[in-house]
Amino acid sequence: MHEPIGNSQQTPVDVSRSAAEWFARLLDDGATPNDLADFRAWLQADPSHAAAYADIERLWLGAGMVPDKSGSERLSRRKLLKSGGALVVVASSALATAAYMRPLPADFRTGKGETRTVTLPDGSTAELSTASAISLTYTATQRAVTLVEGEAFFTVASESSRPFVVNAGPLKTVALGTQFSVSEEDDRIIVAVAEHSVHVSSPFEATEVQAGQSVVFANDRISKPSDTDIGSRLSWRDGKLVFISTPLEDAVHALSKWRRGKMIVMDSALARRPITLIVDVRRAGNILQTLQHGLPIRVDTYSPWLALIYPR
Repeated sequence: MHEPIGNSQQTPVDVSRSAAEWFARLLDDGATPNDLADFRAWLQADPSHAAAYADIERLWLGAGMVPDKSGSERLSRRKLLKSGGALVVVASSALATAAYMRPLPADFRTGKGETRTVTLPDGSTAELSTASAISLTYTATQRAVTLVEGEAFFTVASESSRPFVVNAGPLKTVALGTQFSVSEEDDRIIVAVAEHSVHVSSPFEATEVQAGQSVVFANDRISKPSDTDIGSRLSWRDGKLVFISTPLEDAVHALSKWRRGKMIVMDSALARRPITLIVDVRRAGNILQTLQHGLPIRVDTYSPWLALIYPR
């Protein structure tokens, strides 16, 4: 394992990976006082380090998995947590847990690994993907849906007097009679059209998106419409996720939305390795087994909420 030290050039993924390395190192019975001193130095090197480690701690502590090795001469996990310098992590973890468990207001939502089809007041339908939520504003003059989080696929009932609008952040998608999805993924909003067309606009620009195309809104810009494999992109509607020559880290990120807890690819070369795989997300509890059977990887599971992925 390489030495996880502070580095101003580290990406958020690098920081998360280093935090997981420290977590695994300090959990080991062979952890020494020197390890703890190095850990404190890493924590203090950048505020993002404490935040990333707090996220790992939240997953561990939230699972009620802190072991008590009283009587052991070696450093136990609990002793490490009680040591000075790690206290800020535990405090941050508690705050992170409270924020994590507080859902945003919504009329309809799904949990991790769940999907749901909702019939809207006008006869349109909204299919909610995993960990997704929408709110509705229906009046005599408008049909408006706000995507609160996640992804939803809409089959819209035609009604020319009341355009159907989906709002996601600053992005507005307008359709009269069509099928399309809107998703929020990290700092991006993606609109993908399965049937007919939609009008997509932001405060800065607008564009038309035709069937078989998608656009990405990021950094206040809407991309040009591009041809998209809509079937693969929306395969979650059939209970599957399809990855074709997809970097493993991207696939793991997508799959993490379907199971509770965090999965981290611990090797940068492995993270970039392209994979082709079909995963049945209706069996979310078997996602890790599917990855291990289909790929040259080893998964170290620390609790139902934390799994670290290494090359095999």
